[in-house]
This record gives sequence, C-alpha cells and structure tokens, in this order.
Amino acid sequence: MPEIKIGQPVDIVVEHGVIRSSSVQDILEDRIVLLQIAPPLPDSYIDKTIIVTYLTLADRRIRRGFRARIVEMREGYVTVGRGFPVIIVERVSPCDVCDLRVHERRRPQPEMKIKLGDDCLEIVDISVSGAHLVRAAGKRVILKVDDTILLTIQNGADKNDRQARIIRLWHSKGADGPEHLAVIFTSEI
Repeated sequence: MPEIKIGQPVDIVVEHGVIRSSSVQDILEDRIVLLQIAPPLPDSYIDKTIIVTYLTLADRRIRRGFRARIVEMREGYVTVGRGFPVIIVERVSPCDVCDLRVHERRRPQPEMKIKLGDDCLEIVDISVSGAHLVRAAGKRVILKVDDTILLTIQNGADKNDRQARIIRLWHSKGADGPEHLAVIFTSEI
C-alpha cells in the first residue's frame, strides 16, 4: 500500500484539469476508501481510472501519486461510528513523484503584482496556466473551491484583468491565518 494513512488529505485528479480534495477514510487489503468529492462522482465513473495524489508525510513539498480504478461508490460507508459517502478504489500503478501542474511554475519577477479587488496577493509561483497565491489574514470576502475570481495582474507597465477558477484552497496557521489559493486562469477580460 502507498505511504498514506487513514485521515490523510488527498487530491483526486478526475480528468485533465479537474482536481478535487478528498481524504482517506479506510485502508483495506487491496483497496482504499476515499471520502466522496464535491460535486459527487456519479456511478458512471465505476471502472474508470483516477489519479490519487498526496503530499508525503516526511516532506510536505513532495507530491506522490498513483493511478487507481474506481470499484465501488457507497452512500453509507461506516467508520468511526458514522456513515459517509465514499469512493472505493484499487491501486493500478506504483506510487511515483507527480505534479498537478500543467505548466512549469516559476517565481514571479519582483515588479509583478496581482490584486483581487483591492487586496494585493502574495505570488508564491506562477505559470501560463495558473498560480499559487496567498491572501493575508484578516477580514475578506469568503472564497471557495470552484469560485471564479477576477484578478488584476500588473507586470511593470503592462496591466490586464484575468478570470481564474480556484481549484484548491487552504489556510496556513489555522482557519484565521493566511489563505492559499491555487488557481487556473480561464480567460482574459
């Protein structure tokens, strides 16, 4: 079995560019039970292959993953005394280092700035297709995965507006801490 544990968060690549958060609910002999994603996968995905990825426990900067075939979907899988909707998968490839990014991301040039409304965002890295951005802690509009946002990107004298879709969102330093956004650019305005 891969180096994952019950309760560990994972990202599921459903199809190219569609990545959803989940977590490991149970590990059986040759199967892994994952929390159903939102929006839930329909039964038509049974026998289809997905990619299950996770950050390694030893080094949270290394992402590994494996291909898995969906063998069952269940509405009330009971663990820890509660029932959850789950996706049950069988691993069909060995674990390997993987990257969720379509294009290589780079550190931004010092003159590059990205704003969401009036908020200036920290740019962790950026590519042609997306970016990892951080919003400072404090009061702000609530965002969620799959929201489309309007970003103003300024690089020196060049300034343009880009729509982006949030594909992952998490907080560092607790729920009130800085908010990390993984976004893909959808179009120019």
